[in-house]
Amino acid sequence: SGKTAAFLLPMLERLAEHSTKVGARAIILSPTRELALQTLKFAKELGKFTDLRICLIVGGDSMEEQFAALAHNPDVLVATPGRLLHHLEEIGLTLGSVQYVVFDECDRLFEMGFAAELRAILKRVSENRQTVLFSATLPAAIAEFARAGLREPELVRLDVDSSLSENLKLAFVTVRQ
Repeated sequence: SGKTAAFLLPMLERLAEHSTKVGARAIILSPTRELALQTLKFAKELGKFTDLRICLIVGGDSMEEQFAALAHNPDVLVATPGRLLHHLEEIGLTLGSVQYVVFDECDRLFEMGFAAELRAILKRVSENRQTVLFSATLPAAIAEFARAGLREPELVRLDVDSSLSENLKLAFVTVRQ
């Protein structure tokens, strides 16, 4: 979707290519396994002409397979908060190399009770990261979370009243270098 492309395209452009330095450089947190799977599929599609490694970390999948995927030094982790936190505690996964954090459907993450997990994950990433929250609504809990946990947060709002021009044409071009 357009929202997913809005965070994936700049992230993939910023990361550019696989890093041999150990540690994920981006995390995309989704409220559900299904949304994480959709995001993974789209990320792999957009990044197919890069050598970036993208890994899925969600509940319901084999922990051993996830350990093996993490051992291949992924650049991007698409995860649900509970399972990611489990890996952080279970195998001592570190997030010091993370430059980019996305909270996809942040309102649903909070509705589903992941606030403590999100705070715990943010404490483990570098302060020199970019954090992006996408939300259909802006409940007080998210505004509070942004003020408390983010540096110089900016609100970008797309209201329903805004409409696209009928003359707008959209194209996506993949260029190999």
